[in-house]
Order: sequence, then structure tokens, then C-alpha cells
Amino acid sequence: MEQKTEQKRYPEGHFMGIGIAIGIPLGIPIGLALGNIAIGPALGIPIGAAIGAALEKKKNPNPIPLTEEQKRTKQRALKVAIGLGVVLLVAGVVVFFLVK
Repeated sequence: MEQKTEQKRYPEGHFMGIGIAIGIPLGIPIGLALGNIAIGPALGIPIGAAIGAALEKKKNPNPIPLTEEQKRTKQRALKVAIGLGVVLLVAGVVVFFLVK
């Protein structure tokens, strides 16, 4: 008798976060090999995004769509992260030039 197993469904983007979480530590040895540890996580993020996209396509072909509230929360978090990144970048540049 044949048993049909139903594949588990996850929300959209579930595996993208997992892939990025895997990619960042993978990028650190690359940064060490290049002699600049800070560039490692920056290289690991796109590597992780590629891993996450592949996992998303393979393991979550029929994702659970996000609700409107979840989409708004995701957009708000993205705006906060970009804003924080800009502030930290400016602070880093200021500190760099003050120390120099």
C-alpha cells in the first residue's frame, strides 16, 4: 500500500534566515584568509542568501503566505535595520577620521 507523505509547510522566507545564519560563520574563515576578518561576514551574507534560496526552493515549494500584519512588521524591521546600519556606518567613519 502506498503512503503519501505531505511535505511540511513553512512561512515565506523561513529558510532564507537559516541560510544567512549559516553563511555568516562560513564567511569568517574567508575573511581570515584574506587578512581582513571584517570582510568575512560581508561575504558570508550573499553565500548564505544563496544557500537559503536553494533550501527555500527545495524544502518549501508551497510556502504559507505572510499576513498583511506580518508583511508590515517585516518592512518595519527592515527599515529599522537599514537605519541602524547607516547610523553605525556614519559613526564608524567619524571614529576612523578622529583617530587618524
